[in-house]
Formats: sequence, C-alpha cells, structure tokens
Amino acid sequence: MAASCSVFRFVSTFRLPVVYHAFRTCSSSSRASKTITEPSGEDMDQTKLSRDVRRLLRSVPFPVVVVTTAKYTSTPSSDDGYLRGVTCSSFTSVSLQPPIVSFCMNKPSRMHSLLMETQHCAVHILSKDQIHYSVHFATPVADGQDQFQSVSHTLGYKGVPLITGAAAVLQCRAHQVHDIGDHHVWYGEVLETSTEETLKEPLLYFARSYRSIGDEAFMNAFEDATLLFEDWTHEAHLRMAWNYIRLYGRENAVPKIQRGIKKFNEQNRDKVERGYHETVTLFYIHAVSEAIQKTDCPDLTFEEFLAQNPHLMDRQLPLYYYSPDRLNSQDARVRFVPPDRQQLPSTSE
Repeated sequence: MAASCSVFRFVSTFRLPVVYHAFRTCSSSSRASKTITEPSGEDMDQTKLSRDVRRLLRSVPFPVVVVTTAKYTSTPSSDDGYLRGVTCSSFTSVSLQPPIVSFCMNKPSRMHSLLMETQHCAVHILSKDQIHYSVHFATPVADGQDQFQSVSHTLGYKGVPLITGAAAVLQCRAHQVHDIGDHHVWYGEVLETSTEETLKEPLLYFARSYRSIGDEAFMNAFEDATLLFEDWTHEAHLRMAWNYIRLYGRENAVPKIQRGIKKFNEQNRDKVERGYHETVTLFYIHAVSEAIQKTDCPDLTFEEFLAQNPHLMDRQLPLYYYSPDRLNSQDARVRFVPPDRQQLPSTSE
C-alpha cells in the first residue's frame, strides 16, 4: 500500500440508566417509609445525561480486548479465509456455570454481521505491550484488505485467528446477542482458554483529560512509535492533532506534533515515501484548531468531531488555499509559507 508520512497527506473550504440501588430495611416499624420518585423521561435532558454518563465512565478503567472471527469458502486451512478483528472496551464475565462472557459492538457493525454468520469468535485480553494491536483493530479497513498481514497469529477452533502474545485468549461459541440502545451486546460461551506461560499484565486504560480509551491507546502507540505503519493514515494524522490541540492548546501542541511526526518518520524511514512537510503540518494544525473552536460540544469523540467536520478528510483541502507549485516547493517543505490562493480562516489563537 502506497503511503506518505508528510505530516498530513495532501488532503472544501473550512466549515471550519439511571441506576437504582435496592435498600434493605430492618423492619417496617424501625424506619419511616420513604417515597422514591422515579425521574420521568420528560424531566431529563437525555443528551446531557448521556454526556454525564460518558464523562463519569471515563474515570473507570476498562480491559481492552480484541474480538476475532473468520469465515472460509472451503476448509480453515485454506488460503481463502476472510479474517477479521475489532477492538472492544466493554468486555465482562457474565456467568461461570456455564462460562459466558459478553462484549459490545457499535451499530452498525460489519463485524456484527460477520459474527452472525460464523457464530464463533476469540476474545483476546491484550497485554500491556500490545497497544499497537488495540489501535490496529480499531482502525476501519476495506473489505479486501488483509487485516492480519502484519499480525502474528495462529488459527484456533473453526479457523478463528488467535493473536500471538495476548495476556489471555477465550475461544467462544455465540450464546445470545441482544440489541440494546446503540450497541449489539454479544454473549459468548467459552469453549477453551489459553494464557502465556509467563503471566502478562493486561492492557487497562482509562481516559486522561479529553482522551477516550481508544485515543489513549492511539496516542501511546504514536508517542512510542509503535503504531503500525499501515495505521498511520490521513485520519490518524487528524486524530493525533485533535488530541494534542484539545489537551495542550494550539500553541503548545505545535512542537509536540512536529517532534512526534519526525520521530515516527525516522522510526519508519524505510517505508516513508515523502518526508516531513512544515507547511502542510501547520496548515492542518490551523484547520483542526479552527474546527475545534467551532464545535458546540466539548465532549465530542473524535469520530463525532469528524462527522461534524467532514471537510478535514478531503486530502485536497490544502489546494483550496495553495497552488501546487507553491505547496510542492522546497521552501514550503522546510518552513511555513502563506497561501497564495486565499487566506486561511482566522482563529482566536
């Protein structure tokens, strides 16, 4: 796959449950009865409630797991398998007799549709040194792309891929699936478990500041330069800038973004086709900052932010402001040059 690591690839114009606890009473005579009034849906702002719940849960650590499955046209040992995996952060044990675990998937989900066909999966509890896999399997891929090309794995029951080095693996058969709210909730009956001979510490994440679990894993992989090169996409560039700008502000984010990209490029110098580009870097920092300022909700996830600002995914965006000759000049690569087609939108910083 041809890829570029010049900050952002030339990537129109800016547009820039309520939980109830059961109380045990000692006796009807020793306590005065109390009336509990259930809040009605009309009394609650559901949007605000969802934001409050999300903000609260960001402080709770979750295990990060990857769920895998596969289907084949012939036998699991053939080369025509369709192998897929997805990162989840909603894994939990439900029952021990029989052993049943659960995990959730967003709606809509291609992985959900595939699981409906295969009815088997493997749940991998990632080890703390597998952050890059949590990012890799959280990144959308095209149907024809081999998601496991750079992932060490073996084949388990029914040919389901088993990721090498996970802290623990549970091979499961589908037990039930429920549609609840905006997620599919899967229940898997555990058929077999395996762990590494040397017990590994599992990957646990909770949000720091604005970062979601997915963003926390992504940023750690980026900063450590362990992010898989094929996951260093245009969208990944935007995610990195969005996280730094929200966390540090535009001015303080600039040197972190510059250093981070150069470090990643150096780590992958044998794969990089185009090097660091100062003007494109600062252009997208400006674009992302401008979009953040126009966002009316500070609690948006990165995916929601992109949905509100789809122009950022247009790789031709810089060419609305720069002529190709100016943008591709050597001068523009080493220092920021102002646009020659139209001025950049102003920001407060």
